[in-house]
Amino acid sequence: MTNRKTKSYTKKLKETMRRKSEILSKAQALWEVGMTETAQPLWLTAANHEEHIAPMLDAMGRELEGAIHRISAASCYEKAGDPSRAVNLYRAALSGPLREDTRQEVENMLNACLVALNRKPVKSILSA
Repeated sequence: MTNRKTKSYTKKLKETMRRKSEILSKAQALWEVGMTETAQPLWLTAANHEEHIAPMLDAMGRELEGAIHRISAASCYEKAGDPSRAVNLYRAALSGPLREDTRQEVENMLNACLVALNRKPVKSILSA
């Protein structure tokens, strides 16, 4: 952790978080009723918002919150069928400050994602 004083949320950050929460709620609702394909672009949009929120929080001295938003982004990418991006974000979250129980959960999520990534067929540039 840095010694910077923790700052309050900016208007831009609050608005980004509000929009992300709205999108995330819609994606979750569609996911729960089995409309996974319809939810997929919403998961991607929510993940993108989370990726923008995390470094904003880091810059404000809220590194733990930033790590939590990276975990959320990774989870969204995983649900959207993009385990590669999820792996990168889980690893980024693990490089930051986390509670020990959260760290163990994220390591488990990372391992599950790596297993899924190994099962996913890789499309060759030559066959495209």
